[in-house]
Amino acid sequence: MNILVRVPNWIGDAVMCLPALTDLRNHHPHGKVTVLARPVIGDLLRGQPGVDEVMMYFHQGEHKGLFGLWHLIHLVKKKQFDCAVLFQNAFEAALIAWMAGIPSRIGYATDGRRWLLSEAVLRPDRATLHHTVYYQELVKGIVQSYGKDRSPQLFLSPGVKNACARQFPEVFFPSEDLIIGMNPGSVYGSAKRWIPERFAEVGDRLVERLTKELTGTPFVRCVLIGGKGEEALAQDIAGRMRHEPIVLSGRTTIQELMGVLTRCSVLVTNDTGPMHVAQALGIPVAAIFGSTDPSTTSPHGQSGGVVTASVRCAPCLLRACPIDHRCMTQVSVEQVVDVALSQIRMSKNYGNEGRIKGHAG
Repeated sequence: MNILVRVPNWIGDAVMCLPALTDLRNHHPHGKVTVLARPVIGDLLRGQPGVDEVMMYFHQGEHKGLFGLWHLIHLVKKKQFDCAVLFQNAFEAALIAWMAGIPSRIGYATDGRRWLLSEAVLRPDRATLHHTVYYQELVKGIVQSYGKDRSPQLFLSPGVKNACARQFPEVFFPSEDLIIGMNPGSVYGSAKRWIPERFAEVGDRLVERLTKELTGTPFVRCVLIGGKGEEALAQDIAGRMRHEPIVLSGRTTIQELMGVLTRCSVLVTNDTGPMHVAQALGIPVAAIFGSTDPSTTSPHGQSGGVVTASVRCAPCLLRACPIDHRCMTQVSVEQVVDVALSQIRMSKNYGNEGRIKGHAG
């Protein structure tokens, strides 16, 4: 079986569809699985178990526009796939599979594309399911069996991690140092962003508390991560901190970001793609939720790492708050510090004698 899988375009959703991808692989253990993905998602999934090949969709480059799309369809057709599994819900995903002549085209019946699918699976209510289960339900509709509820897992090769250590020695050396990750941005919109000065205060307090609490740790330091366009936000937070952080916002590829995250003992973060990447790498998170719903997009298996304020208008799922952003302003520094410390203490790397025994990854 030669299978094409169209994965979602957002980092977080791409991570959350990994259990479904594992279910699909388990049903076709000898099949070839090719994922069709935008560049950053393709780089994220390249080399992961169950993924045999990555086919890039350069939506801003050679595959842009009608002629670019036709070129992509031609490339897909040449691969002679037997089946297309469409985790992405868009009409375009089904159109590409249909025009490429793939005989079996499986996806949720949404976005007006039912007539393009050979097997249209009834879409469950996404608002009531964690998105890992939502994607697994699609595979269940295909194979009439259900994989266990599993957490997304990502793996980083030793070669990539060693390359990251050479690229960012200030994060990786000395290896005994404790690194606190902080991810203050959000590509989705301002409604998901906690207050910058509070990120700065959380970083400082964690450095001070952990320096006092842990023995055998020479140095505790924060690293600020983020995507392109979030550099100014990171610099603003760094400028507010008493303890100088390492600033990597806008400086890492997705693979390098994964490497940096494996060095962190906790990630303090908004509800974003890096939050899900950290969870899938086994990194504890302290995740601040405001406009989004933790019952559907929380870091899988880390419910104790979610921080929220109890306000009547949340979750609203809006990109920008039309009123006073109370879902975020009512989340206190103390709440986030307490959750971050609890997550570190509960991790497998925290020894009963009060010191870090090692680091994830």
